[in-house]
Formats: sequence, structure tokens, C-alpha cells
Amino acid sequence: MDNNQGVHQTTADQHVIEVIEQTLLPSMLIDMEAVPELLKESAGESSCCIFNVPQEACRPLVISIGPYHHGEPQLQLQMLEVHKWRCLRALLGRLQPHGIHLKDLINVMAPKEKMIRQCYSESTDNFSGSDLVKMMVLDGCYVVEFLRQIAGYVQSDDIPSNNSYMYISLVRDLLRLENQVPYFVLEDLFETTNVPKEMISLTILALKFFDGIVERPVRFSVRYSNFRGMHLLDLLRLSLITGGQQNIGPAEKSSSYELISSASKLNQAGIAFARGEASTFLEITFDSKAGILQIPKLRINDTLQCILHNMVAFERCFLYCDKHFTAYAMFMGSLIDTANDAQLLCDHGVMWNDGVSKKGIASFFRDVSKDAIWDVSESYLESEIARVNSYVRRQQIRVFFTQLIYTPCRYTWSTIAAVLMLTGAIQTVYTVLQYYHPR
Repeated sequence: MDNNQGVHQTTADQHVIEVIEQTLLPSMLIDMEAVPELLKESAGESSCCIFNVPQEACRPLVISIGPYHHGEPQLQLQMLEVHKWRCLRALLGRLQPHGIHLKDLINVMAPKEKMIRQCYSESTDNFSGSDLVKMMVLDGCYVVEFLRQIAGYVQSDDIPSNNSYMYISLVRDLLRLENQVPYFVLEDLFETTNVPKEMISLTILALKFFDGIVERPVRFSVRYSNFRGMHLLDLLRLSLITGGQQNIGPAEKSSSYELISSASKLNQAGIAFARGEASTFLEITFDSKAGILQIPKLRINDTLQCILHNMVAFERCFLYCDKHFTAYAMFMGSLIDTANDAQLLCDHGVMWNDGVSKKGIASFFRDVSKDAIWDVSESYLESEIARVNSYVRRQQIRVFFTQLIYTPCRYTWSTIAAVLMLTGAIQTVYTVLQYYHPR
């Protein structure tokens, strides 16, 4: 009887399993196939250069460029969509006498659809080929016209005027990582709409735009007129890291992964700070003979904070670039630990806080370098960090012996006696151990 019950129970269990397999298995397979691919297989390739990241600083506020935030319902993002269309209409009106029409812009973009998709780390399959091409033409032409207006080549009421709140917000949005279009899209649209032929390149237009954002020498942009970035943010990055970062004197290798101490502690160790004259704010140098750390002047404001956040985010995601901005952020984050450190650098003319408190400066550099993966030994600042730390150690040794020499005799001899007693005790213990435990 018991055996029969066991057989019936086993049969019943098998029937339940078969029913579940027949109904649940197909359902789960369908659900699994329906899950969208958040990261494409090409996300780790060099062509993939536009990323969707968790940082709020990488999200646009007033204008959406590219697919990541296209059609989002925020009121401000939708307001400028109308201006994009009006700007495109004005551009086509200017081009019509030269025989260039909307179909020409479409024909330039359509063959590049696959290349465009490969530039984004997340899937763009929710956009059809036509929708993606339309987006690139509309957004790309607006960016190109914006750059032309900044350089004084066109005048449009649909592009905010300089120094207005909307203009400053637009500038920041055009340099946010999630708000980029491939640079070749901008180049193709620029060349197609470049009539009558302007004696200037897209890169020169972009670099002139950058000159109004970061302080650097006059005509700096001419030196890098043949540059090509992956997108606007990358072009700005390249223009800031090229031509600088030359170390003073022979290279010195860091013996450890230690960063530098805070500005206050370095100052106590005898290091002075001075504003460095350089073509880019990344060019930090240390003169070990004079004990002077030279840092190019940095204007701390919301725009610079936006740029640094997005540069570090790009370097974190893109495997095929040097991590100069990450190194800079980590260096400055170590240097500015408190509001007092920020005040010290401001007093020496190294920094100018434009609407940001000293405490806010310290918090910003801590935040921008948070969770950053950085190897000092592979950093362009490695030699400078090693020289600073070496100088500090030499100063500490010098101070110790100075205090030893100039301390009153009774304290000096007490110290020497204590050292001799400790040495004698160690020697006695060692002798006893050798007696009882001979080798």
C-alpha cells in the first residue's frame, strides 16, 4: 500500500513539473528575449565614445543633443526643440541660393547610420534609421550654427545671446558626456553647409568656442587647428592636454602610490605656492630647488565644475585615452582637503572662486575624484608628486636634526641616553636568546 502511494505521488510530481515546463518555460524564454540590450557588444571598442553614466552632472538641463535624452518630457528640454527647427529652417534659407537643400543633408547622414550607432554605448535600436538620421541632421545643424554664431559668422535669434542664463546653460549642455553626437557628424554637416566657403575649419570654430570657457593664451586655438576629437567634449580634452605637462628637470619616479598632502601641510613643510604661467590649467610643476609648487590660475565656477565632472566621467568610461583629468582631479582633491586649503591657494593667486565658497571648492574636488581609479605611476603628474614628497621628507629630516642640535643640552643628552639604553637592552636580550637557543 505504501509503495503504491509512493508511486502515485511520484507520478503526480512529474505531471506538475511537465505542466510547469510546458507553460512557464516558453514564457520565460520570451521574456528573456524581450529584455533590451543596455550595453551593446561594441561598448568596449574604440569607436564607442558616448556613454550614459549615473552622474547627474552629465545630464542636460536645457537642450537634448543625440539619442540619450531625446524626447524626454522635461519642460526646459522641450522648449529648445522648437528653436532647433527654426534654426534649421533659417540655415536652409541661407543655403537655397547655393543649390543646397534638406535632401542633401539627409543624403550625407544616411550612409553613416551604422557608424553613428556604434558610437553610443547603449542601444539606439528604439530609433529607426529615419528617426536617427533626422535627429543627427536637426541636432548637428543646431550645434554647427551655434559654433558659427559664437565666432561671429551668423546671427540667429534661435541661439541665445552671450552671457545670458540660457546661453551659459546651453554651453554646459553641449559639453555634457550624455549629450554628444559623433564629431564626424558635425564635420559632414559643416562641410555640406559651408557655402560660400569660409576660410575656417570646424575645429577652429570649436576651439574659439572653448577659448570663451577656459582661460588660455590668445591665439591658442591656431596651434591645434588640425585636431579631431571623438566629439566636442573630447576635442576640448585634447586641446587642454596637448602641448603642456612638461616636467621641470629630470624625471623622478614615484616609489609608492601616495598622493601629496594638503596645501596647509605642505605649507608647514616649507613649500610655497605660486601661480604658474601655462597654456592650460593642467600644467602643474614643482621647482624642488626653490620649493615652489606652481599651479596655473583656476577660475572655479559652475561651468568649470561641469567640464571636470564630464571629463573624468569620459576618461573613466573610454579605455583608449590618457587619464589626465582624472589625475588632475585627484591631485587637486588631495591638495584641497578643507576650506582652509582652498583659502590658502586663493591667497596665493592660484584660484579664483567665482560664486563658489571655499568649503564648496573642497567638496567639489572630493566629489569629482570620488571612486576614480587612478595609478600614480602612470600619471602625467607622477614626477611632480614624487618631487613634492621627496622635498617634504628632506625638510622633515632637516627639521628633526635642527631641533636636536638646538634643543637645550639636558634634553639632548636625555634623548641620547634613552636611545643607548634601548640599544643595550636589545643587545642583552639577543645575547640571552643566543645562549639558550644556539644555532
